[in-house]
Amino acid sequence: MPYHSATAICPDKQTFLSALVDFLTNTVGWTLHDDMSGDAEPSYVFKSYGESGAEDIYLRFIDDSSSDRTFVEAWQFWDAATHAGVNGAWYSSGTYLRIRDAAEFIYWLYADLDHVFIVTKIGSIYYGHYSGLLRRFWSDAVALTQAAVTAGSNVVIPVNDAALFLVDEHYLIKDNAAIERVKITARDTVSSPNTVTIETLANGYAAGAKIGEDPQPVVAGYYQSPGTFYAVNRFDGYVNYNGQYGRAGSATGNLQSDCDPDQRYGRTTLFPWLASHNAADYQELRGEFIEVYAIGGGNVDSEDILEVGPDTYRAFNLNGPGWCAVKE
Repeated sequence: MPYHSATAICPDKQTFLSALVDFLTNTVGWTLHDDMSGDAEPSYVFKSYGESGAEDIYLRFIDDSSSDRTFVEAWQFWDAATHAGVNGAWYSSGTYLRIRDAAEFIYWLYADLDHVFIVTKIGSIYYGHYSGLLRRFWSDAVALTQAAVTAGSNVVIPVNDAALFLVDEHYLIKDNAAIERVKITARDTVSSPNTVTIETLANGYAAGAKIGEDPQPVVAGYYQSPGTFYAVNRFDGYVNYNGQYGRAGSATGNLQSDCDPDQRYGRTTLFPWLASHNAADYQELRGEFIEVYAIGGGNVDSEDILEVGPDTYRAFNLNGPGWCAVKE
């Protein structure tokens, strides 16, 4: 997995944004999908197909008018020609990076083609921000529609692989304009192309639309990540820009104080950060953050390096969520 990290002392916001653009595009391999740096509120939209090459990840970083922050949005799709997105996810007072407009701060950048995790040190306080794909607990397999389809009942859709589906189960279908939850009532794995029958289709979809258990679990995180996040979609599709909210919590069971440091060898234990949706009408454990782990903090100081086999992790005591270790 081409995973990368970088760190530097930064004099101001503009230097940081230039470094972020360079890191994501030239080092990690994201595409600068839409450069709107000349706008009154400059912004950059980055696109990635993920480590698998089959994902759709759009993240927008905005130099907005608020002081000491860079705002972050996630999108189902972004049209670079019209400079407009479809089905965005964000929260105006939360999904941003804590930085300094015109004063020195330290940053650490961690990313692969699935996600980016950013730590900034403002004075003596560390802030984390996670955006991008979740490591999903559901299947990442998708079938592609082989022709455009229109809304209706008992809609037969040609797909490249109908064997991915079970009859009478629900899945998500999405393209660059819409997303919804559908029930598959029949499948044909013999015909060429294969077909699936959808009980009710509310929207029309273009050829190349994706159908699967959990396509595009992309989130924009709070300035106190791991913590609250806003997702591009949920199990039944899209509600609105802040309708798919959730939270990340460490899978420690409060046991970190019992094993950090471990009494046998004095080692630190890394626990995953789980990601769940926690709206009143929608509660689901959806996945976990990528290469960000909870630790107890009893055996380290911030910025210490932990070694786990051939890999190294840097410890931070983040404002809000507390101690974590991030893969270097």
